[in-house]
Amino acid sequence: MAKKITINQKFDRAIEKSNFNFYKNFKFFAIASLVLIIIGAFLCGFLGFNLGTDFMGVSTIKVYTNAEGNTTGENIQSYDIDTAEGYNDALQIISNTLAGFDTSINSVQKTTINITAQNILGAKALEINFYNNASLSQEEQIEKNGQIKTALMKAFGYSTGDSVVVEGVSDAKIVSQYNNNSTIIYSAIIALIVSIVFAIIYLVCRYERTAFVTGFFTFLHDIVLLFALLAITRVPVNLATIGVFAFSFFMTCINLIVFYSKSKEMTVGGAVDKTNATAVANAVSKNNIKLNFYLYLVLFIIAILIMAFSTSSTMLFTGVSLLLAVIVNYYSAQFILNGFYGIIYKPVKKNRKLV
Repeated sequence: MAKKITINQKFDRAIEKSNFNFYKNFKFFAIASLVLIIIGAFLCGFLGFNLGTDFMGVSTIKVYTNAEGNTTGENIQSYDIDTAEGYNDALQIISNTLAGFDTSINSVQKTTINITAQNILGAKALEINFYNNASLSQEEQIEKNGQIKTALMKAFGYSTGDSVVVEGVSDAKIVSQYNNNSTIIYSAIIALIVSIVFAIIYLVCRYERTAFVTGFFTFLHDIVLLFALLAITRVPVNLATIGVFAFSFFMTCINLIVFYSKSKEMTVGGAVDKTNATAVANAVSKNNIKLNFYLYLVLFIIAILIMAFSTSSTMLFTGVSLLLAVIVNYYSAQFILNGFYGIIYKPVKKNRKLV
């Protein structure tokens, strides 16, 4: 009885019989990347990136009430935000006022404030968040927020000053606050750049000095191509996207280390002539087909699951960004890295003498 051949064994045999030359066909894969990058750059130049809300920042309007949760002021009725009717009425006033400034509520929260200075416990506040207008500068947005605050004070019947005295709270008022995530975003970007620099230094220390050039161009290819795909697909770029870039960078590091380690193993073992960089590039790429396929298949499934079980649009788009990163890294690991290696990397022909 003939022994049954598994799918895994068929995969191995197909790889063994394949005469596909990865290095020789590198130019076609490089051209495909270049075309996508040019299209992405064109769209970015005319449309820019589809920036998510993290890059716009969020402003906050707080409507303070008295200890019983009533919004009170001069010449108005009381809106008790502890009741559904009073809460909805107060929210409607705020929503209508914001709409007059082409702004809508992003989120609303009822919070309990502990005002220790006045020794009053249980004061309330309606905290309204709305996205900043990307077309406005910080100064213009702050000015607009001030106008919204004034309009709200008028709508609720507050005095023209910043605060009014209400029962139970001596400084109940409406305040506005401008916020953005620029500090967090810049810190995350700097952290990513520093990580890339240290990774390249690691490659220099572990392998020959010219290895960092291969690593640099591979990093550059993967990051720019991912940027291009985000511009083409119009997937929102937010703070989580920086995390996706960090993941992509990490996977590029893994691809480089696996590639270089395998090249050492194959040349030291004599399987491939170490003086022929193009032969090494093709042999290692062929050898890594199985590893890359299974590794990125798992990552592809994880990205799909994140998208399938997303409970918010932000999580969904993060899953899409991760999926694009997985595709870029697989493409790079299997079809691009070997070309950079063959073109740039110069294997050492003679063993260095120990001093």
